[in-house]
Parts: sequence; C-alpha cells; structure tokens
Amino acid sequence: MFIDLSVVPDGTDITGAICIVGAGAAGITLARELNGSGLTCVLLESGGTEFDSRTQQLYAGDNVGRPFPDLTTCRLRYFGGTTNHWSGWCLPLDAIDFEMREGLPYRGWPLDRFGFYRWYRRAQEVCQIGSFDYAPEHWGVVQTKLPAPFRGPHFVPRIAQLSPPTRFRSAYGAELQSSSNITVYLQANACRFETNDAGSEVESLLVRTLWGGSFKVNAKVFVVAAGGIENARLLLASGATEGQGVGDGRDLIGRFLAHICFWAGLLAVADPPSDFYFDPGYFRTYEIGGVSRTFVPFVGLSEETMRQRQLPNIKLLWKYETPGASTAGGKLTHLHSILHDIEGRPEHVNSKVFRREGVPVTGPKLFLNLEPVPNPDSRIRLSEKRDAIGMRKVAVDWRVTAEDKRNGTTILKLLGAEVARTGFGRLRSFLEDGDDAKWPVDMYGDQHHMGTTRMHRDPSLGVVNEDCRVHGIANLYVAGSSVSPTAGAANPTLTITALALRLADHLKDELK
Repeated sequence: MFIDLSVVPDGTDITGAICIVGAGAAGITLARELNGSGLTCVLLESGGTEFDSRTQQLYAGDNVGRPFPDLTTCRLRYFGGTTNHWSGWCLPLDAIDFEMREGLPYRGWPLDRFGFYRWYRRAQEVCQIGSFDYAPEHWGVVQTKLPAPFRGPHFVPRIAQLSPPTRFRSAYGAELQSSSNITVYLQANACRFETNDAGSEVESLLVRTLWGGSFKVNAKVFVVAAGGIENARLLLASGATEGQGVGDGRDLIGRFLAHICFWAGLLAVADPPSDFYFDPGYFRTYEIGGVSRTFVPFVGLSEETMRQRQLPNIKLLWKYETPGASTAGGKLTHLHSILHDIEGRPEHVNSKVFRREGVPVTGPKLFLNLEPVPNPDSRIRLSEKRDAIGMRKVAVDWRVTAEDKRNGTTILKLLGAEVARTGFGRLRSFLEDGDDAKWPVDMYGDQHHMGTTRMHRDPSLGVVNEDCRVHGIANLYVAGSSVSPTAGAANPTLTITALALRLADHLKDELK
C-alpha cells in the first residue's frame, strides 16, 4: 500500500525486513522483485506521486568545478524518479567495459559481463523493450552500405534500443499499491543512518518530512537507491563524523563522478552521395519477428582500437546544420535521418535537396559522449549549507584530466584521418591540442551520475563489494549507477535495472 508520511503521527517507528531508500528505476525494480517474497519491505520516496517544486528543491546544491547540469533539473524527486522524464535509451555495457585493462588504473568491474547477461535479459522486460540483441546488422544497419569511415577498422556502427519509454510510476505503481508485503511511504526523506557502536551495522534510519515530522525506520537490511549523487550524499551525512560517511574509512564516497559531453567538430562532406543526416534525438523503427521495434544508431570505437590504442569508450552522434533558415519554399529544411541506407527503410532526402531548396548546409556537426578516465578528484562533497529538512547540501566538483583531453584529441584525429583517407571529406575538430584546461565552451558533465559509490572487491578501491554491500557494513547496500566503477559509453538505465534485479536475488537468498 501507499502511505503519505505527512499524515502519520510524529515519532512513529516504521519496521520491515528490508528498507529501500528511493522509488526510481532501481528502488521500484527491487521492490517488485520482493513482492510476494514474504519479506516485509519498506520503500521510501522523498516526494509524492506527482511533481512538487518544494520537494524538487531538496536536490539543490553548489557547483564548484567545471560546468555541470543544475541538480534540480536533471533528476526528478517523486514516485518513479527520473523515469518520469526518461527518454528511453537502453544499451548494455560492452565486454571491454568490464575488463581490468592493463595500464589504465581503476578500470573494470568485479563482475563477469557474460554472467551478467541473465540480469540484462530480465532488465529488457522491465524496461519493456525487445530481446537482448544489440547487433546492428540485426536491426537493418548493414555495415557494407555505410560510408567508408564508419565500416571499421576504427569506427563502427552501434545501436541503442528505445523503451516506450517506460514510466515506472504508471507501469508498476498499481502492482506495489496492491502488494501485501510492501509499503510505500511518500514524503519520506532519508536523512541519516544510525549504526551500532562498532560502526559495523546499521540499526536505524532517520526520516523527516517537509512538514517537520521525524521518524525512525528499523530494518534488518537497508538499500540506498536514491540516485548517483543522493546515494553518496546520504552515506556522507551518516556515520560517526558527518561528511566522512558511514563505512568510508578510505574517503571514497562521492568520488569518480563521470561522463563527458561536448560538440566535438564539424564534418565538411565531399558532395555526400548518401542519406547521412543525424539528429541526436531521432529514432528509427525496424520490424523484427513481425514486431516493430524502435532504436537509435550511433557510431562507436571498435573493441580492437580501444584495446590496441588504450582508448576509452565513446558514443558519437551528429546532425546537419542549416543556419540562417527555418523554411525554404514552404518546406521543412531540417530533415532528419540516420546512418546511411538502413535496409528495409526508404531512403531519406540528402544534402542535394537542401541545396535545391536554397538551404545552406554546414554539417554534420559531431556530438561526442566521451568516457572519462576514472578520476578520484572528480567528486561531490557536503557543503555547509542546509536544505529545508536540515541535511547538508552537496557541492559538485566535477573535473576532467589531461588524459581525458589527450583521449579526446586522439579520437578526433583518428576520425579526421579516416574521413580524409576514404575521401569522405574533412574534419574540423573543436578540441585543440595544447592547453589541457582548454575544452570547447559547451563541454559539460552529463546527467548520468555514476561512480560515486564505486564497486570493487578491495575496500581501498571501492565503496561497495561485488554484491553491492558497503564495505565494513554488514547490512547496508547500494543500488543504482553510483556503483559503476567505470562509465563506458552506455546510457545507464538498463544496467541500473539489471543490477537491481541481481541485488534482489542476492537479498532473497540472504534473508531466506
């Protein structure tokens, strides 16, 4: 059932076998897996079932590093979490993302990617998409028909599947509402874990409402599933010393904040013979087994190139620019299509149509999502400011490294060489050699908040172990993208969901 904590008497103790903090993709997936298990589950949601600006402002913090999205806009703080405005991109991590790569510190996951497939397959169902198949050729993207620079050996086509997108609030709310063993508490803001004297086990969780109510949750197991920044914030706010964090004797909570995005360059295409326009938000459909599926093609680096040249993963998107005109001859001038000649689909109008209609074409303009080097200095801390429920706000200190700059310039030089070698055109890079601090002015940290409670078997290198349990704390777990040791190039929701399914299986076994 759902209970609004604002109408519960102040000081009430709440009890369950498992307490989950956060009702987004991770928290709702966990709760659904526990539905009918016989384990009493308390699911805490900071907001209600609809957006509320006062609750949303609890995300507010300071940016003290490089440009970073406003924390009050990139996440949603009500039941369903950020799936309430999720665009639906689903993509698994690549096999190489899981590897401990020689010469690349902090890389890799303590998981076998191929063993992880079974949770990815189940996550596909939760996210309401098709089979676990991301081979471009199975989606009509025929490599031999692509322009030469994107057939390999360095740059290759990739695809992401598109969820409807699934709004976890509407898709799964009724299921949790009718559950006999799960209680969803709304307007419930987790503030602080209280541990035993040894600091080895969580005994309770302090919860407050915006209306001044204070409550205590008692449980055998606690799971933090509040998002990449809020997970770290809650852990840092707990423990014997506020700001150091519960279970954080190695000062790792909040570090390794990831993803880099920027407009990377402009391609001057030599009289393009193909349909080669791209808008990063443009989706395509393809019929698979008699069912129409939605997907987005993009360009990535081949595994061989990443391995041989010790390069990170990327997602490369682009669109044609039509400056100075919004219409021509009464026709739309910004025509969208994607990766040349997708088999089974009609061809799209090419640049000659733009020229025929008198529309100048300057693109395609390249957008690069660059996997960062895992950087412990890129982090969030607690500031001295307090929010409306008395918690310390976060200060985001997102940083990039000289190696990130070298990786970006190396990749763009490699792309420029391939474009020239194949006669496709020329590349003007927006990323200059030299000053490591000089990036394109529109470079920013992505809204994919990862790495702040990273997973590693060694407590000196990670906050949680391979089971997502906080090192040194017997009954405290973390769910969500904050456990990612490395970012890869994949959008994180599918992996978040798969990790939550895996954690649910582990907890059910532990608490039998």
